Amino acid sequence: MSVIDTRLVQTAVIGTKDSDQPVILPEQPYNLDQFRRHFQGKQFWCGTLLGGCGEELMTKRYETKVCHFAHFPDRTGMAPACHRVANGADSADHLFIKRDLTDWLKEQGVRVQAELRHLGTGPGDAVDFWLPTTRQRLRFQLCLQDYRTWYRAEQELSTSSEQMDWIFGAEGPISANMVQRQGYALRVRCETHGSDRRVLIGVERTGRPVTWSSLDDCRLTSDGLVTPVLEELLSDGSVTQRGMGAWLRPATFPLRADQIAFAIDTKAPTPKHSPLAAEGRYIITADVKPAGSRIIRAHVSLPDDVPMPTEQYVYRLYGVARLLLTDPDPRDGVQWAVRADGVVQLGGIEAERTGLWRPGVALPQPVRGTTDVPVPAQRVVKGQTAPASDRAGSVQPSSMGASARPDPESVTRVREALENFARRRTPTTWSTLGTVAKLNLVRLSPTERRDLLIAVDRPATPDKPVLSALVRDSGGRPLPDMTTIIRKLGLQPPADEVTLKLWCDREKDRAYHARGSSRVRMIPARLAIGADGRASEPPATPRPKKRQVTGDSRRAGVSEDGLHELIRALARGQELLRATSGPQYTRLSKAMKKARARLDAHHAAKAKGAAHADWLNSHSDSLSRHAQLLRQAIRATEDSFAPGPAPAAEILKPLQAPSPPAVTEISSSKEPAEGAVAQSPKDAAAEQLDSLVEQFREAQRVLDVDRAEEIYRLANPIYRTQLSPAAQHRNQAILAEMRTWVGVQQPNRSSALLKRCRRLIHQMREESDTITTDDLAALVAEAEALSERVALPNTDQKGLARWQQHLQARREAEQLTSADYPSKDKPVAEGRLSRSQVLVVAAAVRSLLEQTARSQSLTTWGDLRRRLGEDVLPRLHPDDQGEVLVAVDRATPADEPLLSSLIVVGDDEIHPLFRHVAFSLDRDVPLSDAALRSEWTVDVLRLRALWKHR
Repeated sequence: MSVIDTRLVQTAVIGTKDSDQPVILPEQPYNLDQFRRHFQGKQFWCGTLLGGCGEELMTKRYETKVCHFAHFPDRTGMAPACHRVANGADSADHLFIKRDLTDWLKEQGVRVQAELRHLGTGPGDAVDFWLPTTRQRLRFQLCLQDYRTWYRAEQELSTSSEQMDWIFGAEGPISANMVQRQGYALRVRCETHGSDRRVLIGVERTGRPVTWSSLDDCRLTSDGLVTPVLEELLSDGSVTQRGMGAWLRPATFPLRADQIAFAIDTKAPTPKHSPLAAEGRYIITADVKPAGSRIIRAHVSLPDDVPMPTEQYVYRLYGVARLLLTDPDPRDGVQWAVRADGVVQLGGIEAERTGLWRPGVALPQPVRGTTDVPVPAQRVVKGQTAPASDRAGSVQPSSMGASARPDPESVTRVREALENFARRRTPTTWSTLGTVAKLNLVRLSPTERRDLLIAVDRPATPDKPVLSALVRDSGGRPLPDMTTIIRKLGLQPPADEVTLKLWCDREKDRAYHARGSSRVRMIPARLAIGADGRASEPPATPRPKKRQVTGDSRRAGVSEDGLHELIRALARGQELLRATSGPQYTRLSKAMKKARARLDAHHAAKAKGAAHADWLNSHSDSLSRHAQLLRQAIRATEDSFAPGPAPAAEILKPLQAPSPPAVTEISSSKEPAEGAVAQSPKDAAAEQLDSLVEQFREAQRVLDVDRAEEIYRLANPIYRTQLSPAAQHRNQAILAEMRTWVGVQQPNRSSALLKRCRRLIHQMREESDTITTDDLAALVAEAEALSERVALPNTDQKGLARWQQHLQARREAEQLTSADYPSKDKPVAEGRLSRSQVLVVAAAVRSLLEQTARSQSLTTWGDLRRRLGEDVLPRLHPDDQGEVLVAVDRATPADEPLLSSLIVVGDDEIHPLFRHVAFSLDRDVPLSDAALRSEWTVDVLRLRALWKHR
């Protein structure tokens, strides 16, 4: 049993021990200094309204651990006994809520009485606000309750008020029950801002995240507390209107539709206003006969597209049937009704058996409705002819119902609707799909839905995307029957949910490309699934066979060798460029710019003739020299990733699968084998272009725009200057297609980079009071790297410049502080860590990351430092951070995700060093940031599954 450390107190009250004015102590020392200056001369108490002992507190400042309140010792030097249970930052939220809500209501001219409620846990279990002028009551329920306790409180508080609002502090069964009653539930939480906590009001809905709004954005109306999001939901009828006399949503119980028959009574009054009424449905009064029970007068709710039943016939419910039941009402009591999706007209014998009809009245006419409503075949009356399928006593739904094959017209409508969604680049749900296709798809059983989608996607060919992947559930996940659909289409089904989501996302992208508005349509390849049901590596692209020429066309010289070396170096440099930032990025990009200029000069000279190219390469500014300079820049960049130098043979080593192969050239041997016929330069150029086209397809498949553009820039000079006229004619359409695709994708890439840079600047501004210097330096470095890849507007440039200056000022202030207190604040290591120190820090960090994985959560570098203390984890150089994380995951098995993927920055964003760590450990690293983030998200999910029970 854990012992509560009463010394680590984060909240207190000021004034007296019974005060209700809370304060929260900052955790960082530089924030604590501001806190002390602001509250100079004030006394802090372990308040009784916090569940404390009522003794005086003092502030404790630390550099190596969290700052906190502590009790003053008594006369004997001992700390007083304190049995306070809650000490964290949220332990005074009930006081902050009471203070902020009272001030907010008084600003609106509303008289309010606030009261704290002790419900058995502590003085902060609930906060009640009574508005005597409008007779409204607000209950902020901060502790969890069972239903009976909550229901008794609801009845007690609602009796004396005309409007009652419940606002829950935590998600639980009672808040979920409130969502079922009225379509939503109000939530409350507090966020720390300096030495204060701010109140946020949220709206909870089924299957959706809570949407939070600040208290200043909310309004108090005659119907209660309303947030901006709730106003929109109330205006469009998505949730139930509140207020005195408002109807709550009824509870529902499942029924067996095929065992309930009824006959309508036209003389009985039909309810015009009922809490059981719903949009798109109507209510009738009927005599209902459940199987094995007596007949009872009841209400029946049917869809508007079902024709009104008549008193000449007896009907049986069809589809999904449920019993609707309201809460007891003092005036009307409990109301109930039977809800169904459709009705089936019974024949004479069956109708007579129910006791609701006698012969001489019923006629064998089916109930004809719209195409959405199933119209079963009816029993044939004697003397009439009927199809062979209409046997006596059989009741068959329409072709969209329980028939062996779906209706071809319905299949066509659904296929056209899905193609329309693909054209608009958006997924859909069953209800939305039915609305667009003008079909009532909600009434279908899971088996009927599955068969309908299978018919839509048959036959499944490699060049046709599976449109069923566009249909998702309410949470945006693939359908539960998606694996069965894939199997029945003749494809290899995924084995787990992660692979299924990846497969469906790929098919969704394929559908978007197939139905896109671009003139050039290039559909990515389907995700390959191995025999074990997991995503397999893409098959290796066969290298084109070398063409044999007949004649003396051997013209391979030093310039061709230098050309191949330079192209390979450019390809490797382009891959490293996406994994670097800061000074390394600038140095490597300048070297690549010079190399590209020299390559363009070579192609221009060769266009004028071989003599010009030979003259150009005879000077010191040769292709080989530029390739050597670029390799030196690449070697320097790779040395910054790893502590030891990389072998020269591995400098041009491309990244491994699943990332597509790098932009490489077909290596030409200096001395052909004996008996082989040498290639002409034009044939070699043709093979070179074929290889680049294949690699462009791979980049296009993974939507790597940067890499595709680089391939196009290499292929275009070869096409213009080195191919024969016949080869140029053959490849003209391919080059035009490459140019068009890169041009179409360019705005999307620039826009994404600009948005990401702005998000980083916004994150620095939002976390300016709490972010550490190391985390701020990482954000500034990432923003600087992005600013070199996209042109920032003047406003964003000025914002980034301000944060660069702020970072420099912070570091200077820390250096001054370190100089003033050399013995107390001196870090563990003045410079870079030694190898042994890296291993010690890595062991401690790995232990915390394993705990984080078991707790199914994420962490930050600052949180790790706070948990370990600066004596174990000091403020490290960014390169030392990378070495520590590499050492952390060096013992991680190759088939498991990296533990360092649990370290995030900002609002759960991927850490900038994640790409470097994965690359240093020879993990597969996607080139594009979007693909890297997708892989990181999957790694986090896999880590949580692996460590959940370890």
